[in-house]
Amino acid sequence: MAEYIIVKKSQVSLFKTIPFYYHTQNGDYALYKKKGDRLDESRLQKNRYPDLYILDADRDEAMAELIAALNKDFEKKITDGKLKEVRHTLEYIIEEALTPGQENGMNALPETLNILLGRYQNDNQAMEYLRKIDSNSPILIKHTVNVTALTLQFCFFHKFSESDTRQLAMAALLHDVGSSQIDKNLVETSKRLTDEQFKIYTTHPKMGHDMIIQSTDFNTAIQKVALEHHERIDGTGYPSGLKRLTSYSQLIGLIDSYESLTYRAKLFRKAKKPFDTLNLIKEEVLRGKFSKELFKKFTSCLVK
Repeated sequence: MAEYIIVKKSQVSLFKTIPFYYHTQNGDYALYKKKGDRLDESRLQKNRYPDLYILDADRDEAMAELIAALNKDFEKKITDGKLKEVRHTLEYIIEEALTPGQENGMNALPETLNILLGRYQNDNQAMEYLRKIDSNSPILIKHTVNVTALTLQFCFFHKFSESDTRQLAMAALLHDVGSSQIDKNLVETSKRLTDEQFKIYTTHPKMGHDMIIQSTDFNTAIQKVALEHHERIDGTGYPSGLKRLTSYSQLIGLIDSYESLTYRAKLFRKAKKPFDTLNLIKEEVLRGKFSKELFKKFTSCLVK
């Protein structure tokens, strides 16, 4: 007996060739749209159609078509500078592509990275790292996507060169790869870490750095971001208490802090509104942990 999969309402307009089916009152499935036909645009705009399904046998072809359509939309949003939508689309593409059993989605993901990073020679390795991050923690992959999107926002607003923008995007994608080697329960806990747990957690920058230099030839700037994004310019960060940090490391470190405070609640603190997060980070700036100039540049890109 044929099996059917419901199509998300948000995805219906993205399918151009896959046949659709609907559930009849008799409990059967009937053809709604033939392969190659398009849905009526007026019905799409007004959501005037029933719940639609695809055949499970068409799953791989449907996934390939979906990711291709999302990539096209993603490229347009980057070109148009629709930064908030870029974050949501990137997160959605990666979530769909990394769903177990959807091999065609994985095959299409390199094109997403090509759009984001250009024909970067190591984008296949970056994809492998994303796979590792996602397999360890869905929370971590969302954090990675958010940090990458905020980094793009900063670069677009301040008119960074295409080369610098793509390098920073890669650095943002890989900044927390070391966390994929940490116990998932430590990464996802909403409780305050014990001293022993925190000691374990502080090893992830060094592990990320070592993963990158051992298996790829990513440039030094990207390697250092993985190692230094929890360091602070007053020497109070970890893992080494460094004061002299690369500009990339300082930027990703600031964005990493902003994202964690704004987008993730814990039992001992609520997720903060952007304004409240910036006020909290401003206190860190006044204590010398972050660069004043960098903080001003970051806040200016958020109020665009």
